[in-house]
Parts: sequence; C-alpha cells; structure tokens
Amino acid sequence: MIRSVTALALFAVVPTLCASTLQASESNTADSGSSTNAVEGTTKQLAGGALLHLAPGTRIEMGRSLKLQLGAAGSPQTVTQVVKLISGRVDVEIDIPANKVPKTAVLLQAPHKVSAVAKGGHSIAIVDANRVTIAAVDGDMLAAAGNDWKTLPTGLVRGFVGSDPSYQEQKVPGAPSISISRPLLLALGADAPDAHAQAAGVKEADHYQFSVWRVTEKGRELVRRLDAPGSAAISGLLPGEYQVTAHAVDAAGIFGQESAASSLRLVGAVLPVGARYEAGAILLGQRARARLIGAAGLEASYNASRHFVAAPDSVGLTRGESTLVRLREPGSAEEIRIDLEPRSLRADVQITPTHPRWPADTIEVTVQLYDARGRPITETTLATPKVLVDVQPVEVTWIRSGNTMHAFVPAPPSRGPWVVRVEIADEFGDPAGRDFIEVTDQKSDRVSTR
Repeated sequence: MIRSVTALALFAVVPTLCASTLQASESNTADSGSSTNAVEGTTKQLAGGALLHLAPGTRIEMGRSLKLQLGAAGSPQTVTQVVKLISGRVDVEIDIPANKVPKTAVLLQAPHKVSAVAKGGHSIAIVDANRVTIAAVDGDMLAAAGNDWKTLPTGLVRGFVGSDPSYQEQKVPGAPSISISRPLLLALGADAPDAHAQAAGVKEADHYQFSVWRVTEKGRELVRRLDAPGSAAISGLLPGEYQVTAHAVDAAGIFGQESAASSLRLVGAVLPVGARYEAGAILLGQRARARLIGAAGLEASYNASRHFVAAPDSVGLTRGESTLVRLREPGSAEEIRIDLEPRSLRADVQITPTHPRWPADTIEVTVQLYDARGRPITETTLATPKVLVDVQPVEVTWIRSGNTMHAFVPAPPSRGPWVVRVEIADEFGDPAGRDFIEVTDQKSDRVSTR
C-alpha cells in the first residue's frame, strides 16, 4: 500500500518552492538498505533509468523509493530513487524528456542534513570530511540544509560546511577551448607518436579532464580520460580517427560543460607480405601496395607535385621507384609524409684471389649488403647466398657480421678448369647481386679470368 506523506526523506515539512509544491509518498518499488562501495569506480543504473557514476572509494546506501511532486500543484508525481551518500562522489545522469516533465528523479541524502534532488541532466554530490558540495552541471536541482529547500539552477555549485545551514555558491566551470598542436600524425612502425592537446580559458579551473574518443562508423567510443593542468600528452593510440574534448575541473572536483571536440588523426598502414618499415620508410615489392588506415577523407599528392587528389585506400611505388606520398586535411597546409622505397637488397660480391688456381689457392668470398638507399643493412635483414662450381651447388659455411658475409670455397675433387659463381638473393628470392670467376688447374698454363 502506498502511503502519502508531506516529507522529503528525513524531514517532516516540505515548503512551497517557487510556487511548486514538493510532495512525497513512499513506494515499494525499490530495495531498502542496500549498500555499495565503489572500489575502482562503479556505474549503477537505477529503476527508472537514472545512472549513478561512483568515484573510487565512494560509499552509498540505497533507500526505499518515493513519489515526489516535482512540478506545479496537481502535476503527476515522479518516482524518486533515494541514495544516501556516506562519503565520496556521485555523478547522477538523467535524460531530460522533451516535454520537460521528469520521468524519474534521485534524492541524495548527505551528512549534516544536506539533501538534494536531481531532476534531470547531470548533477554532482561530493561528501568530504566536513563539507558537502552539490552541483547542477546541466539541469536544475533542489537543495536543502535541513528543511530550507531552494532551487539550485543549472550552472551553479552550492557548498555546505559542517552543520551550518548557510552556503557558498559559485558558478560551474565553463566550457574550455581546446586545441591540438599537430592534429595529423603519422603512426608507422612499433611506436605511435604522442599527440599534445591544450585546454584553456576557464579561470575557475584547477585542472582539465581530457577525453579521447575513437570515431567509428557507429559513432564515437571513449578510449581514455586523463587529467592535466592544461596540456596533456596522449600516447599509445592506434592508427585511426579520433576526437578530443575537455572539461574544466575546479578545486572542489566539479567539472563544467564539455568543450567542443577537436579532431585528431593518426595515419598508419597495413603492410603486405614481404614489406617492412625500416629507417623511416616502407620497403615494398615492385607491385605491392600498403593499405592506409585513418586516411579516409584526406587529400594526397606525390613526390613534388602541387596537385592534391582524394587519398587512396592503398599506396605503392610509382614505376617501381622511390615514391613520396604526402597527405593533408582538405585545404590545410600541414602535411605528413610517407616514404616508399623499393624493397631491394643490393649485394656487392667480391671473390679473391684474382687469378686463383686449385688446389693451391683457397677462394674467399666477401659479400657486403646494402639497402635501396645504399646504407648498410642490419643482421635482421635476411639474405640467401648460393655458391656453384660450374653448375653444381656447393655447401659452404657463411659467417655474417652486420652487413658483411664471408665464406671460403674449397677445391673440388674434379679436374679443371672450373667456374665459381656466387649469387645473392633477398629473403623473397629476388636477385640482389652476383659475381663469378674462372679457376684454373694448378698444372695448367692457362690464366684464370672473370
């Protein structure tokens, strides 16, 4: 059975507020006395759809729900969930219907007989050691010390110290301006570069809370939040399209309206089999293409051309030669550059001595390996050597140090003259270099030649 009362939770009398009568009745639709301790931050959805976001360490108890008349006299009553905030912080989010008549509300009971009713939008209540802070970030509230109920208009913060019914009032921090120093970044290789966001323009701000959102076909998804005095380094993002927003947060922990979103892009690439990113360039096969990530909607130009076109889905070498791909936002002068290089390995093969005779001489092969730009490669880049005497492959032992390979070719048991060939291929079988030498028999008067 529902019993009509003229009380708000713990209080016996509820006065008229701005010609609106606040009346309450108990409801049996909610559990009584349940408690929650937020350890790592908890989101709790209440009956009626209100969301409670509990900061880590927050302690609350759920009471029996009430029906409150939050509108003018004679207006329908609103089912109101009762939350006793023992300590910590709770953010209340309630969708405001188009007709402005609240479908649900939340009564927050705090120490020192401080209470508040969240009717819609975003409301905050914070309980510290000797202070209770109530904020109507977006949407009006009702707040009281004892029975002194007053409207708390949207955009205001009300603070109560101890049992003193008087309060201090200030504005909710305004929406900051936000900018990103380099909104278009190239993210190739193992590590993505840091993005740097700056927020400013709110004098009440103690610091700013930055939110990083990934833009997808379904909308935007929150990636992370971080607090910073005014400038934040955003690291570890995967290639893609993002938005960054900021809230100004005052010394009491109240944050205001969210800033406008600032766009951020990290352009990456999916490399085909056999390609690799090395020394600032993508090394590609002659006909291979790297698929771009996060480049949709950008403009592209190639080498030194001043003409830009819509960025393609993938990029490759132009006529098999080194290619510079330049990307930018439409109309922007700021560019990022992707160097594409042929995935070619160049092998410098030397066979000594110059005029060998077998079996008296031992033939030494020295191979030096370079990339397409003529730079010595590292040992991580594979090379496949092959030695042939006449047309027969010969097994030799190769010793490699850095970009240099050594081997010795022993004399075969057959009779000469012979031709020794050395061929080097890259890890995909493409030729990288070769050399040969003619070896004479020690008993012959003929001189070996190349």
